[in-house]
Amino acid sequence: MNSKVMGTVLAFATVLGLSGGLAWWFNNQAKTQAETKTSSSSIVRQVKPKKKKPVVKKAVVKAKPTAATREIDAVLRANRFVGTALVIHNKQVIYQKGWGYADAAAHKKNGAHSVYQLASVQKSFTAGLIMRLASEGKLSLTDPLSKYYPTIAGSDEITLRDMLDMKSGLTLPAFPSKLHSEKGMIRFILANVVSRPAQIGKWDYSPVNFMLLSGIIQKTSGESYRRYFTQNITNAWHLKHTGFVFNMADQATYSQGYQNANNADVTANYGSQFGESKASMFYQFGTGQVYMSARDLYTAQRNMLQGKLYPESDVNVLLAPGTASMYGGGMYVYPGYVRTHGLAYGYEATSLLSKDGTDGVVLLSNYYRVNQLSQTPAIQIWNLLQAGELGK
Repeated sequence: MNSKVMGTVLAFATVLGLSGGLAWWFNNQAKTQAETKTSSSSIVRQVKPKKKKPVVKKAVVKAKPTAATREIDAVLRANRFVGTALVIHNKQVIYQKGWGYADAAAHKKNGAHSVYQLASVQKSFTAGLIMRLASEGKLSLTDPLSKYYPTIAGSDEITLRDMLDMKSGLTLPAFPSKLHSEKGMIRFILANVVSRPAQIGKWDYSPVNFMLLSGIIQKTSGESYRRYFTQNITNAWHLKHTGFVFNMADQATYSQGYQNANNADVTANYGSQFGESKASMFYQFGTGQVYMSARDLYTAQRNMLQGKLYPESDVNVLLAPGTASMYGGGMYVYPGYVRTHGLAYGYEATSLLSKDGTDGVVLLSNYYRVNQLSQTPAIQIWNLLQAGELGK
């Protein structure tokens, strides 16, 4: 092949190579541009799975039993306690434990945050709210009942202080067939309350006193009792396990109330559930409509004793026993401590606190037995605490 022909062939091959390279380059660019215009949702990217780190389960460290916890256990076991127990010493929790079932059918046990109906223990908070309004100058403990409910016979002779101490002579024997509101309950009271002037000044435990005080809270605050309670106690102190019984059964930590059908039987057989009608929930106006956990109850009562609901200077004013019953301002007041107690619908609530709130025993039970009250072990544990036997 001569040199001319060879040059022609080389030139042709060079053109072909350049054309192919350019074609490949343009084709690749076109593909790249098309891919960048594609939405991210339409691209399936294959990502190499990351190696999962092995999950290390943290071991649940149980508090070691102490002489104090063993002694409290022994007291509660001897009294066949069912519920939640809380013991505070020098502001520190030294015991907190659930006993028995919150729901026996579901095998759900009582625990630290289980909630229970307080029954009459609520009266201590109703009294505290009255004292708050008094400190704000919206009412006075010396006000006659007639200032608020003049249609009640003998109301000129009854003071709010008399009502706080259960010595008004008032009683309410009737029970409504149905109720739908706080205002409806007040109408029912005014139509059915019985006044006994000869009993004024004498101790006679009657919930109607605190029902009417709850109505006075409505009148003077301009709000419903439930709202006033929620704002000044539940929300103010960030109580997460506190509310009114209307929605209690919806709570995750709800404890069902039980009772023994046989009063002579003190064992916990969970044979009989105890229910409550909606009418009864309204009937317990200001006297038995609140549920709490043991820790919330201790916190709330401690806060009242330490002047966080009304001035601390007024604590001893409110908590002054009006009679030999030692009842004053919704609590039983003794030289070294205060006590509250309530029974209703299978629940029993008991609290004992030192007057400065630094020590406390709270037992909340969802199993009522007439011959096995949980108030008994509560007092036993309190006595051990005050004797210095539960300090370690």
